[in-house]
Amino acid sequence: MVSISTKGIYGVAAMHALYNSPNSKLMQIKEIAAMTQISHGYLEQILSTLKKNSLVVSIRGVNGGYKLARDAQEIIVLDIVEALEGKLFVPCENVGASVVLDSFWADMQERTRKVFSIKLSDLDKSYQTFFYEI
Repeated sequence: MVSISTKGIYGVAAMHALYNSPNSKLMQIKEIAAMTQISHGYLEQILSTLKKNSLVVSIRGVNGGYKLARDAQEIIVLDIVEALEGKLFVPCENVGASVVLDSFWADMQERTRKVFSIKLSDLDKSYQTFFYEI
C-alpha cells in the first residue's frame, strides 16, 4: 500500500500553487502558505527539499520568492512525492510466494505509478474530469 505523509501532500499543494501563479510570478512563502493553508515553518522545510531536488528555484531579496524550476508539463506528481518521501516503490521481483503473487504486486505497482505519473500541468484537468465522471 502506498502511504503519502502530509509532507508529500503539502509538497504537491505547494507546487500546484506555484504552477497557478499568474505569469509565473515569484511567490513568497507567506503567499504560498495562505493559498495552501500550510504553516510557514513546515512550508520552508518542504520548499527547501524541493529546491535540493531541482523542482523549485528561489530568488532572494525583497522581490524574491519561489517558482517552478522547469515547465509544469515536465514535472509529474511522482517526482514531487518521491523528492519528499523517498522512493515509493520497491522492485517486485521474487517477493511473493508464487509467480501469480509476484505478477499481482508488479501490476499493482505499475497501476499506482501510472496514477502518480500525472503532470503537474494536468492536475486541474484531472480534477474536472473526475467530477464530470461522477
